[in-house]
Order: sequence, then structure tokens, then C-alpha cells
Amino acid sequence: MKRPKSQRKQETTAPIEQRSNRSVGSTNTGDSNGTTQVSTTSNTRIEKPGFCWRCMNVGKYVLLALFLPAFLNHASLYKEAEVLRPPGQLYDIGGQKLYMHCIGKGAPTVILDAPTGMSSDVWFHVHTKLAKSTKVCVYDRAGLGFSEAPSQIQNMTADDTKEVSYMQNRWKAVTIERMADDLKRLLSHPEVKLDLPYILVGSELGALNSRFYAQIYESDVSDVVLIDPITEGLFEVDDGVWHQFWFGHLVPSFEALHLSAIVGLTRIGLLLGLMHQPIATKDVPEDIVARQKYLLCTGRHLATVVDEHYFINESISQIRTLWQMKSFPSNISVTVITGNYYDEQIPSSLNTARAKSNQHLISQVHPGCKHIVVNGADHHMLYRNPDAVVDPIKRLVKQWRSRNTKTTNM
Repeated sequence: MKRPKSQRKQETTAPIEQRSNRSVGSTNTGDSNGTTQVSTTSNTRIEKPGFCWRCMNVGKYVLLALFLPAFLNHASLYKEAEVLRPPGQLYDIGGQKLYMHCIGKGAPTVILDAPTGMSSDVWFHVHTKLAKSTKVCVYDRAGLGFSEAPSQIQNMTADDTKEVSYMQNRWKAVTIERMADDLKRLLSHPEVKLDLPYILVGSELGALNSRFYAQIYESDVSDVVLIDPITEGLFEVDDGVWHQFWFGHLVPSFEALHLSAIVGLTRIGLLLGLMHQPIATKDVPEDIVARQKYLLCTGRHLATVVDEHYFINESISQIRTLWQMKSFPSNISVTVITGNYYDEQIPSSLNTARAKSNQHLISQVHPGCKHIVVNGADHHMLYRNPDAVVDPIKRLVKQWRSRNTKTTNM
């Protein structure tokens, strides 16, 4: 039986309407009576992230890249400080502790004072070789190596606070007046039992400090050995070429290294082989290599490195003032040891100026001193050619013992 055309037309159009409804998000539901109900929902539109959101997302990774190296470096330093601590002890000199290590036995006692901004590790060859002949001590100036930074007025007794406040008002912690005072306190510590006299051996700033100490505490010292010394006229020779190099190159370089250590980039550079520890020679013991890398990542150590370089003019001014007040003791012998040049890696004009300043020290400041020139050597001789340093000191030890043996027998 045929159905009317109108009914067939209605049935064929229904699916089209249903498909149309589904295409715009409609859903069909059936009730218990079999009828179909159509419910519609709003179409959800997905928006792309905005510019600010994308910037914040990128910023998270930038901050992570900036702070993660610094955090990891700090965590590593905390562990390495105990593992890499060198043999020796920390001695409280009143408000701060200084590191010192003594080996050998007998008098006189040799005190080794490191170059500008360097730790006592630089003496590793000289230290062990001299210990076969007499007692020899290395130490780190305040803030360098494993010595504590210059005193801060905190967690101290009332007497300690007054003493430190007086010292801070009297002089800066990174000048030779304070260094010599620190050394005197260290050597006079009740737990440090050393035989007098001292033979003071200093390199660069350590030489300036040795001269100052000997001039102040002359009864403690028999001999002074100055290795590539910094002299009073160094920054004035040849139109101040060393002044320009020192404050135009060295100081900014160490400031950049200090910042690099704080943000953790130095550790990354060392791991990738882009940076190297400063004691550059073939036979450096592994523990010293590891310790020097640790110090390169330590902000406290590098802050003192910067300060020792930055305040060098004040140290020079202090020794000039002392010379006006008091002449150098005639009973203390002075030996100056230099190479043919200061450093073959720097311009020849700097080596020439350095030689002129040394000549002024030898001929004008200490005219009776003994000058030893080590052929083919530069300021790296402390660890590359240690015998050139050790042998003259051994001779001084023998001479002192010979003099005192004769005096005893008389």
C-alpha cells in the first residue's frame, strides 16, 4: 500500500535536520516512549596563549638557567670545604681564624708568604723541600685559601668587639699593616710554638708584607728573601705602564672572575675544560689541583683576591710612611730573587718596567742586599723551578746555625 507523498517527504527530510543539529553540537536522547529529544550545547572555542603568558613561560626557564648553576655551586662548595681542607690548623687570632701548616723541625723557622691573591698551595714544592733542613710554615692571609675573611663584628664577646672595631678603624683588612699585624698574632698564638728567629720568604705582595713585618718586628727576624717583589716605585716607572695594566686589566679580570664564581659559571667552565686552575705546571698533586678549582669557585676567596689587587696603592703608601719613620734594620739580611723577566706572556714593556723597579729596590732601598737572577725563569719559579728558591734559603739556615754555634761555643 502506497503512502502519501507528503509523508514520504517528511521522513526523508528528518535525517537532514538531525545531521544538521549534530553538526552544531546537538545531542540526541531517547526517552522511555521511544521519542527522540534533541538538546543543544554551546560550542567551546579554544584560544591561543597570549604574549604575556608566553613570556612568563619562557621566563621560568631563564630564571632556572640563572639560579640553578649558582645553587648547585653553593651546594658543592659546602661539601668540598671539608673534603679538600689541607693539612694544618685554623688558629683564632681574635675575631677570625687563619690557616697555617708547619712541618720540619729546628731553628730558624722559615715563614712562606704567597704572591698577590694566591693561597699557600703555591709553595707545595718549596714547603716540602725546605722541611728536610728546618722548620717551615705556610699560611693563608685573611680571606684567602682556607683562612677566614677579615673580622666581622658578630658573635663576639664585648672585649673582642672592641678590639676588632679598633683594628677596622685603624686600617683596611687587605693592606700590609693589617697583614703584618695578623701574621704577628698568628705566630704569637699560644698553640703555635716556633723557634726564633724567622726567615721571612715572600713573593710579590708577600714580599712587601715580609719587608713591613721585618721593619716593625726586627727582633723576630734574621733574614728576608724577596721573590719578584712588588716595589714602591712599580706603578711610576715608564709613565705608569704597570699602573695601567694593573687597574685596567688585572683588577677588572678578577672582578669578572668573582662574579662568574658567584653565579656558578666558573664551575661549568672548569667542568667543560674552558678554564684552568692557576698553578700551571705538570707535577701538581691531584689534591692541590682539586683545591685550586674549589677556590676558583669560592666567592669569599675571590673577593679577597680582588681587594688585595685593588688596595695595592694603600699598601705601598703604608711602607713608604714606615720608611720615613724608621730605617730598615741593618742586622737583617735581604736577598732578592728574580728571573730574567717577570712573565713571558705579558708585553715586553711590562717586563722592562718590572726590571727597572727591582733595580731601584736593589740599588737604592736595600743597597747591601744579595741579588740572585734565575736564568730562564719567571714568577712561576715557585713551583716550576723550586730549587732556585730552596737553595738560597738553605744557605741562610746554615749561615745562621754556624753563627750561633760559634757564639755558643765562645
